[in-house]
Amino acid sequence: MNKHIREMVPYSSARDEFSGHADIYLDANESWLGGNDGINRYPDPLCRKLRKEIEKTLGIPYQMTAVGNGSDEIIDMLIRIFCEPGKDSVMIERPTYGEYSVLASLNNVAVIDVPLQESLQLDKSGMLKAIAERKLKILFICSPNNPTGIVYSLDDIAELADCNEGITVVDEAYSDFSEDFRSAVSLIESNKRVVVMRTLSKAWGLAGARIGIMAADPEIIAVFNKAKAPYNVSRLGQDAAIGALVNIEAEKAVVDEIRRERKRLGAFLLLLPYIRWVIPSEANFILAGVDDPGRFCSYLASCGIVVRNRSSEPLLSGGVRITIGSEEENMKLEEALVGYSKMQEEGPVCR
Repeated sequence: MNKHIREMVPYSSARDEFSGHADIYLDANESWLGGNDGINRYPDPLCRKLRKEIEKTLGIPYQMTAVGNGSDEIIDMLIRIFCEPGKDSVMIERPTYGEYSVLASLNNVAVIDVPLQESLQLDKSGMLKAIAERKLKILFICSPNNPTGIVYSLDDIAELADCNEGITVVDEAYSDFSEDFRSAVSLIESNKRVVVMRTLSKAWGLAGARIGIMAADPEIIAVFNKAKAPYNVSRLGQDAAIGALVNIEAEKAVVDEIRRERKRLGAFLLLLPYIRWVIPSEANFILAGVDDPGRFCSYLASCGIVVRNRSSEPLLSGGVRITIGSEEENMKLEEALVGYSKMQEEGPVCR
């Protein structure tokens, strides 16, 4: 890690210096006004109650977790902790989640781009070559990948992480939707340079709460907590996350429904004459190829349905990403997809 991060003295907040219970708090310059929800008080800087619930529900040991303001904060902080601006580099596979590159650029860190194979699997030999030649600081791997929905072999990830002298970050944001998923958390015990990211934005329905979870060796957790903002996760976000995690049956029901709808919608898409390909997905979305993605997306938008055009990404010519909605939403989508087949030259007409 960067020397200045290693040697820095962290900010000590009022909640760091006193963690017990008191009747009157006059230490943090807060307002005494507030209801029973305690929103007038600063939140726990280390998200202790939330991390205990994460351990109970997700099975990741308490001492191996930290919580970020979404996974994006975790990505940004890892780059700032380990990469020296203007000197170091990170590596990604393409296509993948675009924020890795954006945050690297924001921190003046070079990005090594290794395209996926034509099969959209990792180019392991190309990545191993780049690792040996460039001595990168961080390798980002998204599995299941966004926007393809493909899960990469855990054995391949382990080999890449072992050969990489820097940090290997495995982003498992969509892992809840994958059946028989093997998490890279299992690699941390034998390789302390592996970091795994999870999120409550997808399967747990908390995108607005911004709850990102980092699983890592306790040494990395300690440095992250030293370098992050003192109160990076709000009390409202922490409470919402705890409420979601204790209701695991609701999450399982949503995941089961999304898996069923993913299978059904994928089969439906393959029946349409303008669909060129559909990638089998292990995420909560489907990537499909259409003849004219711009026109296709515009038509659906005119029907009140928004999907995302990913055709500019390498290897994804014509690619459109469709999030799996509720059964009702998917039925309306299918009605619009049939309407697109019947669309005349004068333009889209939606009921």
